[in-house]
Amino acid sequence: MEQTLQQYLGIRWPERSVKPRKQGLTMVMDTGWPVSFVESMLAQYGEYLDVVKIWDPHLRAPEREVRRKIEVYNAHAVRVQPGGIFMEIARIQGAENEVMRKLAAIGFSVIEVSSTATSAERDMRKEADFVKRAKDLGFTVFGEVGKKFADQDETRRSEEVVDEEVTVKEMLALFEAGAEHVYWEGHLLRRVMGETAEELLRKREAGTQQVLRVAKEVGAGRIIFEVSPLRPVLNRRALQFWLVALFGTEVNIGNARLEELGYLEALRCGSHPVHGFKQAGDYPWIRAVETGKGEDYPWWAEALSV
Repeated sequence: MEQTLQQYLGIRWPERSVKPRKQGLTMVMDTGWPVSFVESMLAQYGEYLDVVKIWDPHLRAPEREVRRKIEVYNAHAVRVQPGGIFMEIARIQGAENEVMRKLAAIGFSVIEVSSTATSAERDMRKEADFVKRAKDLGFTVFGEVGKKFADQDETRRSEEVVDEEVTVKEMLALFEAGAEHVYWEGHLLRRVMGETAEELLRKREAGTQQVLRVAKEVGAGRIIFEVSPLRPVLNRRALQFWLVALFGTEVNIGNARLEELGYLEALRCGSHPVHGFKQAGDYPWIRAVETGKGEDYPWWAEALSV
């Protein structure tokens, strides 16, 4: 990694894990940014991006441009995966093996195993078989658990209540089959825990506790917690901050926006304000150092006592 401005200036900063990371992963959802924009953003913040999900609108883009974009990501040691919809469609059409071979040929290295868009009951034996086939073709596999809507989502009892037993069972089955990490659907998390500071604090004894129990059973470091990039910016920031408060600065966060990588890193370091959590969100690491608590003080946990 090149010398940062902070290093050049001699300003001390909280430590952050470096690539290749096992935890503290950041995944962004590429919704169709121009290649030139991706190249410029990664020149600044590529060190902080671990995985990119090429979203399904790219299916309508020229193959040549998608290849160019994948080359840029790979040049910055960013693992590239197609959105889960790619493989859900391919599997419905019985074309998954051919599609995966073609994905590998143009530079994809991660395959997602999900059932977000399908309404059929999830057969974890078939999912395990698919994981094995993807790994045999050289892919790293990430699973996904949960759906965007509560209807037909077996991992939820209602809109805001997780079926914890089913959720844990699905996650563990995907890990047993060979998945490296599992995404937890972002729209589910925001409905269960909330997405504004007010909601998150009000529902912490209900929604947040469900998430903590599942994470304890499965291992929080193996889960990538999605935060929808389509929600308002203050909502995204509040939920990302809450995940840091729950699991520490090395929590895995998915579906970030590429243009917000710098903000997310500042949030992970406690040097960016997040409104609604009183002083717990007021430049927390800087305030901790200023008040003599030390540079290694776990500032992120203060939000839980607001």
